[in-house]
Amino acid sequence: MIELVLTINDKDGSYTEHAGVVLASVFANTAHKINVHIVHDDSVSEENKLKLNQLTDSFGHNIHFYHVTVPHDLYEVASGVHKINFWTMASMYRLLLPLFIHSEKVIYLDCDILVNMDINELWSIDLGDRYLGAVIDQGQNLMEYFVSLGLSAELYFNSGVILFHLDNIRAKQTWYEEMLAFLRHFPTVTMPDQDVLNAIYSSNYLQLDLRYNTFAHSDLDLDNKIVHFAGDNKWWDSDSPAAWLYYKFLAMTPWAREVVQEQASEPEQVNIVFDPPPVQPEEAYEPPPVPEIQHVDTPPPPFQEPVILPPPLLPQFTAAAPEIVPPVLESTPVKVKPHRRKHRSSRLRRLLRLRKKLRLRRKLKLKLRRKKALRAKYRTKKRIKLIKRRYVKRRRALLAARKRLALIRRKKLHARKKAVPVKKIHRVRRTA
Repeated sequence: MIELVLTINDKDGSYTEHAGVVLASVFANTAHKINVHIVHDDSVSEENKLKLNQLTDSFGHNIHFYHVTVPHDLYEVASGVHKINFWTMASMYRLLLPLFIHSEKVIYLDCDILVNMDINELWSIDLGDRYLGAVIDQGQNLMEYFVSLGLSAELYFNSGVILFHLDNIRAKQTWYEEMLAFLRHFPTVTMPDQDVLNAIYSSNYLQLDLRYNTFAHSDLDLDNKIVHFAGDNKWWDSDSPAAWLYYKFLAMTPWAREVVQEQASEPEQVNIVFDPPPVQPEEAYEPPPVPEIQHVDTPPPPFQEPVILPPPLLPQFTAAAPEIVPPVLESTPVKVKPHRRKHRSSRLRRLLRLRKKLRLRRKLKLKLRRKKALRAKYRTKKRIKLIKRRYVKRRRALLAARKRLALIRRKKLHARKKAVPVKKIHRVRRTA
């Protein structure tokens, strides 16, 4: 059975939907049984959990949910990393998989991944005594950055698609301490989780073929590949070359049809709060040696059950924050004619309505999708094109609304500049 892990931090309410489309692309291309592990925090709603459960049930697979709390010592060290607020604390979840995923190996996928091949090909790769299998990173102009961290540019891999051998990692008893030491010594890392994985495991990993994690570009052949949309242009954007595939797999998910009120089966909820073994006294950090990658036919070390300690006692903050009273600004009253006042208030209402529409564009997007749909296997290309046209139409409507709002603002500014100044009257004195 294939073991698959996705980590979700759903800040804006749409990331779980993207994770569902990734799962649909995996399910549609394989006939093997899959165990899905969803690692998440408090941001994932119960409604989205239900949809993920419905999706896996419809394809005949299993799903497990893990509500994970980052250990106290890792949270303290990661909070000092400069880029942690950009990537969120949930990016540390993939570093902790050996502590609570009790399988021999597992496939990890980011949520901006398109799987357009049989995932069993990746699962069937023999790692031997290596820690993981990954594809070398395809970024450019990063040599100075790698050197500053003591990493090798020839071995640096991307963490968007990883085949973890968890038993081999658990046999490396110092992996957790090395992770903390690296983050303490290099708080200026720009990709914390990926840099940590490279610092600890790049000395003994298997370089996979490029088709298992190919960076997306405009003229890319998407057939029989796992494509990673690592840049700003994601595959759910309307101008993406893979947008038609996104809508194809979206049509297979509960996000493309009305939500079923009755729950098919209760999802297994696992709450995990753990604290790893205490860290040894801090020593001077030395980057691990970087030997050449070679295959060694030696049996893996015996599995050692990880020790899970009770949760740490976090400090309780009870002091209430002082109430901030905004200052009252005095302004000179502006004389406005009654008919002008009525006109401005109505225009202000129109502006507020336009702003409200722009803020709620995500809700409008979800409401417009709630149409009666056929089952996923009976969807046709015509239906997929219709969904795409509706999406493009909504995007154009939003752009038109923004243009109207900008035009109203320009007219208002132009009216202020065109105000007629008061002319001075010069009086002429009469002489007798």
